[in-house]
Amino acid sequence: MKSGYLFLFMVAVLTLNTSAHADDADRILQLTQLYNATSAVCSGISDELQHLKNMTTAGTVVSGVGAVAAGGALYAGLSKAQIDKEIERLEKQICDAGGCNPDTVAQMSPDTFFNSVILPMSEIAELQQQLVDAEKRSKRMGNWRTGLMAGATATNITSAIVSGVNHNQSDLIQQITACNNAVASVKNADVGGLNPMENPIVRKLDNIKTWCGNIDATEIEKFEKQQTVVMGTSIAGGVTGATGTVNSAVANSSGIRNDNSESGKKKEKNLNTTANVMAGATTVLSGVSTGFNIASLTKINKIIKETHRCEEAF
Repeated sequence: MKSGYLFLFMVAVLTLNTSAHADDADRILQLTQLYNATSAVCSGISDELQHLKNMTTAGTVVSGVGAVAAGGALYAGLSKAQIDKEIERLEKQICDAGGCNPDTVAQMSPDTFFNSVILPMSEIAELQQQLVDAEKRSKRMGNWRTGLMAGATATNITSAIVSGVNHNQSDLIQQITACNNAVASVKNADVGGLNPMENPIVRKLDNIKTWCGNIDATEIEKFEKQQTVVMGTSIAGGVTGATGTVNSAVANSSGIRNDNSESGKKKEKNLNTTANVMAGATTVLSGVSTGFNIASLTKINKIIKETHRCEEAF
């Protein structure tokens, strides 16, 4: 009789152990499936972020170059303005020395001719040489301003294109959200009673719990807003740059420079002023774009570090 109970007890124990092993096997299978699903949805985020970083880095360099170019154009324009003031002063000195009305020489008395022409002739010649040199420097500065403004315009257009690509990251946000949800499921998974030393999947899930789920999708949304600002300022910089380039080129053209009438000089001055104002505006806008690009880059670098920690857990 006792031997019969013992037999039944052994059968019961074996049955319970078999059932327990079966339950463990099912749980391990479910945990493995959860691990594989989490790995799949969280993989590739760092690659996307790295691509975003590369694009943002390029945008930062481009907008920085645009700021430098526009600043150089402004400097050239302001230098040209100073040279043009010098030209006005030289022209006045030449006239004051008697070099503006050669047609009146025939009507001068000998004394007047000597005092008004012969005596100041050497001064007039020197002033005229200074005027020629100043005209060359003014022309050169005008050409530099036009070239630098054209460069700043091109960089702003490129920056607008890059930020236009960067500012929509809805797919990346969805993937990060899905990854975070999967990690939340891992943290809620029941691994009680499973020995991590005997079941590697438990150790893997523990690593995921430790290192994943910290990627904040709202950080990408902030990045999007920053890139939207970059796109707007770059477009504005492209417009002001293009306007400045055209005005600078026209102001420095021979037709405008050689028009010594009162209206011609006024037109040249207005064109130069507009070109300088546009150069200043482009400098500011390019600087703003660069600043926001740097902020975006800092944010992306932070997210990449968090993503790498998570992916290394798989």
